[in-house]
Amino acid sequence: MASLPDDLLFSGVAELSERLRAGQLSPVALAESCLERLRRLGPRLGAVATLTAERALLQARAAEAELARGAWRGPLHGIPYGLKDLLDTRGIPTTWGARPFAGRVPAEDATVVTRLDAAGAVLCAKLSMIELAGGLGYHTGEASLTGPCRTPWDLARWAGGSSSGPASAVAAGLVPFAIGSETWGSITCPAAFCGVTGLRPTYGVLSRIGAMPLSFTLDKLGPITRSALDAALVLTALAGEDARDPSSIQPPPGLPGVRAELTPGLRVAVLGFEGVPAAALSPGTVAAYERTQALLREGGALLEPGALPALPWEPLAQLFLEAEAASVFEELIRSGRTRELADASHATRSPQDYLPRASSADYVRAMRLRGEGQRAMARFFERHDLLLAPNLPVTPPRVEENFDAALGYPDPLGAAGNLCGLPALALPMGFVQGLPVSLQLVGPPLAEARLLSVGAWLQRRTDYHLARPPL
Repeated sequence: MASLPDDLLFSGVAELSERLRAGQLSPVALAESCLERLRRLGPRLGAVATLTAERALLQARAAEAELARGAWRGPLHGIPYGLKDLLDTRGIPTTWGARPFAGRVPAEDATVVTRLDAAGAVLCAKLSMIELAGGLGYHTGEASLTGPCRTPWDLARWAGGSSSGPASAVAAGLVPFAIGSETWGSITCPAAFCGVTGLRPTYGVLSRIGAMPLSFTLDKLGPITRSALDAALVLTALAGEDARDPSSIQPPPGLPGVRAELTPGLRVAVLGFEGVPAAALSPGTVAAYERTQALLREGGALLEPGALPALPWEPLAQLFLEAEAASVFEELIRSGRTRELADASHATRSPQDYLPRASSADYVRAMRLRGEGQRAMARFFERHDLLLAPNLPVTPPRVEENFDAALGYPDPLGAAGNLCGLPALALPMGFVQGLPVSLQLVGPPLAEARLLSVGAWLQRRTDYHLARPPL
């Protein structure tokens, strides 16, 4: 069967859903077209870990039969998608992007996969990722079982990490949406480098059962899509408590029916480019950010300069990440199989090198200070409804480049947001020399509907999210 036209494949979840429900589009034809693009373009991008063609076609045929008799399950019914390769899939390899786990085949699906099945979505691929989600460290894009993943805007450059494959695949029109994960920047970073929309939900909104653990108190799952409205549709289908996950919580209020709207008088705190090296920051990026602020002012939002509470956000986040990752991967570390990891740094590290630098007493003190930080951010959001900030406002590094220099600038907002479990929405805000640049909106816990509404409002007034890479 001939592939469907690109205009359709890049149209996003909402439009595809309308066509499927109206009988104007076949779920089987849509799945076959996505599988064809995944086969043809996935290797060039390094975005695919495992193609799930057999499962996809079974699910697409079932969706086609159900839709033909008027049995519509909801907006994801018949929609193809991809999964970051840290989410378990029954009988399908889930490798965590790492050579020591290359033969790992789970016996059960992750909760989010079960919920996507129930929504009628069609799994087309497991998508590539940085090995172990970067939990034991990495320095170049080569740090993956499948090799470097590339942004479709420039195949010499990195797609971002650790949810590399999901962002690259959505940006290239291989799937309409994907599920990624974030511990610290792993959704927002690839969303920036690939020019897509990435949502990091409030901690606990999506169940983590069947997801590779990295940091028990920081890990979150979230959708990567072409638009904020698409992200709202995916989140609505997945959010909610899971009896097997004690950290899971009720869905955020207002999710069903999120619309593109900006409430006049919305109080927006604006962060600048503090800490970004002047040489890495182009005038075009600053201009794109200023255009976004002008749009919000024209819509009636009240913008004022903001500043995060003065706390050691990054050292705290690093402490929790190191300590919890060392616990999760203790067996791997003790066995010495870390030397099988792809990043060259692991070849010379001993098991002792992976031990956290902090003591157990440090961890307890850090937990207390984390509580102070959460209370400080709660006070911050009493004064502000949203926070607007640049999102990785630098050029994606080349895949072989050492990231320590390319991305070695402060990220207090990423640290604070993840430590406090706050939701964040990453959106493209323009292009600089043919590469996307991105912003992020951050809100208080469970403010997803507000973030998505404002994001959709901005996307109604711009077309950056509609741009297609020159593949």
